[in-house]
Amino acid sequence: MLKRILLIILLSIPLFATPSLKETFNIWGRIVDSGFSPIESFSIKVFELNTITNQKKIIQDFKVRDDNGEFLIKNLNSETYLIEVTVDYYTRYSIIKTLGNKNESVGEIILQNTW
Repeated sequence: MLKRILLIILLSIPLFATPSLKETFNIWGRIVDSGFSPIESFSIKVFELNTITNQKKIIQDFKVRDDNGEFLIKNLNSETYLIEVTVDYYTRYSIIKTLGNKNESVGEIILQNTW
């Protein structure tokens, strides 16, 4: 009987000792020019967007260098985000994306040059 109780206690310890892991999500996309050629260097800012007050708080700001124009924004919670893409000599691009319970794609983003 004592062995059984001890076994139950020992098997229960990992359940209480393990911290709950909050699932995070990613957003993928690709930046191209009007001729559908990949833009290889650009900046991305990610803001957490409060849809009630319309206030935004920057949570990520990074530069991307990718031959295919692809980017991946990692470790996002189930929230609403404003994503801004900036490329020298191209139009600025912004999109609002709400993450529910899966990874998302913004697809192929076509930018027009300004020169």
